Amino acid sequence: MMKLIQVADLHFGRECKPAITAAISAINSLQADALIVAGDLTQRGKTSEFEAARDWLSQIPLPQIVVPGNHDTPMLNLYARAHEPFKRFCELFGEDMQTLKFPGLKIVGLNTARGWQVRRNWAEGSVNLDDLQDALGDTPELKALVCHHPFRPVPGAPLTTRTKRGARASQAIARSNVRMLFTGHVHQPAIQNWREEGGQYLAIGAGTLSDRLREWPPSFNEIQLNSGQVQVIAHAYEGTRFVPRKLGTFTL
Repeated sequence: MMKLIQVADLHFGRECKPAITAAISAINSLQADALIVAGDLTQRGKTSEFEAARDWLSQIPLPQIVVPGNHDTPMLNLYARAHEPFKRFCELFGEDMQTLKFPGLKIVGLNTARGWQVRRNWAEGSVNLDDLQDALGDTPELKALVCHHPFRPVPGAPLTTRTKRGARASQAIARSNVRMLFTGHVHQPAIQNWREEGGQYLAIGAGTLSDRLREWPPSFNEIQLNSGQVQVIAHAYEGTRFVPRKLGTFTL
């Protein structure tokens, strides 16, 4: 069995201090194979917030893949947000989108965040289809994709997403060898088997470890992969500890 941990929306600067502290031992106790970080490490894209996120991640000794979110751009520096939005992120986490490779599975990162867009809500996601095609590649191996924004709106979520070119991206990965899409942004754990013409994939969203809560307490996901079966368990912070809640089991 392979086990992955998925976190998102850490929002250092607005982190839930008791939950994010307790999450270190909770995650480490699960003895997973890798940690997936699906964006929004910071609240305002400040250097001190990125350093706090880096220090927190350094306490989880797992192979990690980290992608930026819309909050990982300089919120108060409009020039930097427009011209070099991910400079601070790249200084600590690298300029290239990361990749993790395991026997039978390759996990690939994709940046769907933008520092600025010509639309009212600049925080919404946007998929560069050329970048997506590069991430998909042309190899037959099973893949998972990590980005911050869901491609399709999450059913029942308190936040409706409008990811630019998200529908086309969803259709593209359904036709590809990608079988799991790991995201954040809506601050609520969820799993959905998306069916598109030509294929399907699992959209797996993580909650938040910040105090910017919607309908769920702070949480992270545990994903168990076993002989083509995928079980997703959300670990919710209740009182002083994380309590597992099964979200569902699916076949890849």
